[in-house]
Parts: sequence; C-alpha cells; structure tokens
Amino acid sequence: MEKHRNELRSNLNSGFNILWAALILFTLQPIRLNAQWYAEVCGGSVYNLSMPLTIYQDGAPTIRMTARFKTESFTLPVYWDIRLGKKVGKRIFEAELIHHKLYLKNTTAEVQKFNVSHGFNMLIFNYVIETGNYRFRTGIGLVIAHPESKIRGLEFGNSTDDWDMGYYLTGPVVLASAERLIDMSKHFYLVMGAKTTVAFAKVPISSGYARFVNVAGHLNIGFGLRI
Repeated sequence: MEKHRNELRSNLNSGFNILWAALILFTLQPIRLNAQWYAEVCGGSVYNLSMPLTIYQDGAPTIRMTARFKTESFTLPVYWDIRLGKKVGKRIFEAELIHHKLYLKNTTAEVQKFNVSHGFNMLIFNYVIETGNYRFRTGIGLVIAHPESKIRGLEFGNSTDDWDMGYYLTGPVVLASAERLIDMSKHFYLVMGAKTTVAFAKVPISSGYARFVNVAGHLNIGFGLRI
C-alpha cells in the first residue's frame, strides 16, 4: 500500500509543478491596454457515461466491472464550475476549475463503496474562440481527486471529515464546450452552456489502487462579470 501511495505522491508533486508552470504562463500572457479579464461562476447537472472500472488490491483477484456513477449535483458539497478568463485582442485564455463528484451506483458485495464525493476536481486551461454572444472552448488539465472507498471490507478516505486532506493527482483531463452569453449590463451577464469532459484516473484504495475513465456531459447555468 505504501508503494502505491509513494507513487501517487510523486505524481502529485510532478503534477503541481506542471500546474504552476501553466498558471505562470497564463498570467504572463502579453499585457495590452485592451486586455480584458472576466470571471464566471456556474452550477449545473452532469450525466456520467457507464465506463470500465478496474480495481487492484494486494493479495486479491483483480475486480473488473462497468461503473455507473451519479453526481448528485445539488447535495453538499454541491457541484460548481468557475472560470477566470483573459481576452487579449482576438485571443482568449482561461483557467477553469470544476468541482465534479462521483458516487458509484452499482455497488457489489466486494465493492461496497467507491466515491469521489469531496471532489473529482478538474483544473483545466482553455483556449476560447468567441463569435458574437457565443464562446467555444477546448482545454486540457489535470484531475485532483478525493477518493473514498470500501473494497472487500477495507476502507479508504473519509467523506464525513471536512479536514481530511486526502487529495491526489490522479490523471489528465480534456474538455470541449460551448456557451451562450446574455448581457444584463455592461459588466454583468448570464451564462448558459454545455460541455464534455474526458478524465483518466488512477486513485488509491486500501492496499491498492483503481483505474477508470470518466466521460461526462455537463449542463451549466451561471453568471459572468467583466472586470
């Protein structure tokens, strides 16, 4: 188990180095007088496709199953999506953080619980094309997850303790989305959009680890502010 944790810690350190480098590049984009910043905050609903889940536990047979996850967007901690964007001429760059959640619906006698309820968090850097009141974006980033599981009676993580800082860098994510802006004033606007995320994850469990891919469709509504 310690071997798996050390590997995940090493991945976490490498991943944070990548994130810091990306954040520095994002903030150091050429500064122009006509550069404009904006921020958006959205809630929404998510549908997760059924995808393979493979669980490796020391001294036990590998478990292979098709995972059906639900999100429970409006159950605490709620689902949310925030973006910070910078428009320089015709180019738009964004940093986006999505607080996604996963709860395994089809648990079994061996897989009694497999959740990522304190965040299947996706930190993504986007390139955006704006046409009129529409924005189209693609992005790439990393998943920082808080897994909680009970496999063959062995528990990992604590979803009831807000001070449990069991976050792990678990893999890459890609995003494609489209949204419509509805202006309410010069600075304030409504946002309605849809996105698809594809995330690859390797998360720790007690005495092992699990691998899966999360393919999710998101419907979002929220507010934006031009700064």
